[in-house]
Amino acid sequence: MTSCESIVSAMNQSSLSTRLGEYISLILPDAHGHQQKAISDFVFALLSVRTCCQAELARFFDNFEAASKRLMRLLHNARLDPQELALSHASALVRRLPADGCVRLALDWTVEDSQHLLVASLNIGRRAVPLYWRAYTDAQLKKRMSLYEREFVRALFADVLCGVARRRFVLTADRWFADVDLLDLLNELGVSYIIRTKASYHVRIEGRWRRLDSLRWTKNQRRRAWGRVWYTVGDPRHLFLVQARSRDRHGRWGIWHLVSNQNLSAYGMAAEYARRFTCEEGFRDAKRLLGFHQARISCLKAWTRMFTLVAIALAVLTKLGCAIQRHAFRDSWLRRVRSRRAARSELSMVRSVVELLMHDESLWQLLDHHSKLDLEAGL
Repeated sequence: MTSCESIVSAMNQSSLSTRLGEYISLILPDAHGHQQKAISDFVFALLSVRTCCQAELARFFDNFEAASKRLMRLLHNARLDPQELALSHASALVRRLPADGCVRLALDWTVEDSQHLLVASLNIGRRAVPLYWRAYTDAQLKKRMSLYEREFVRALFADVLCGVARRRFVLTADRWFADVDLLDLLNELGVSYIIRTKASYHVRIEGRWRRLDSLRWTKNQRRRAWGRVWYTVGDPRHLFLVQARSRDRHGRWGIWHLVSNQNLSAYGMAAEYARRFTCEEGFRDAKRLLGFHQARISCLKAWTRMFTLVAIALAVLTKLGCAIQRHAFRDSWLRRVRSRRAARSELSMVRSVVELLMHDESLWQLLDHHSKLDLEAGL
């Protein structure tokens, strides 16, 4: 690297460090300066080396031993409450939501060994960014998972999203969340939902209770709406039911049984539920692109603090992606890292941003934490 290139790189790193510092101060206004600086520095390192291996993060800095100790102090700092960090991160994202339009949320679990994260993700284009989360161990969840899920949802809408009109939300979740008590809570909160349910559950159709997997299909029929039906025998609820199916690569049928408190068409409900998979892609970005699966941390709170760094990094990449999407040179930049296709890109927006930054660090200049999020931004 020539001396001129070194100077430009140092200026870009300084610009990114300054912008990250501004964002961390927005997220944690009450934290001490050294805490804000440490989070900012390690998010910067994470974006650069893209691994949560503590040794690799520490090697990013000039003094490995000092950086290792600093990272250890950050991850085990009792004054940084993981739940407060998650709430602060979520509040910062919520302030950047557009003033109107649908806000799509996906609820799901992600697991590493015996540690579990319950995450509410914000859908942005074809990816979802972690919005709010809580961590649990196997022992904590034993026979209490449903209770924790309801506590989480109540806190999500009462504390995190309290400033946004409930009618704007659409919540999607997989079949493990199809609990009638959770559905009652969402109805009580006035939140629209589309949740996949298990094939073994019963619904009352045509005057009798029938298992969902016993309902026969007509030839190559792909979707059907049953209207409002009674759901579950033991404690019935009146819900709207839609079924959708498609063949996998081996020719076998995969079937979705979807319940909702909204009267949507079969196509509309299936298409809305399909957006839930953006949270799976978001988890893949966290675990593979940023290396969260390499975080070998036995302490649950320290592990959750590491996930906070990952969530902040994903939010930063997404904000930068939204800025690139709005830029006049968007197409010429994206041609450097992806092939042109008529329908969609083979790369996600987040991955495209990472690839672009490897080619041109000056793009960090576009990062603006005060701009509104474009919830439809995608490639």
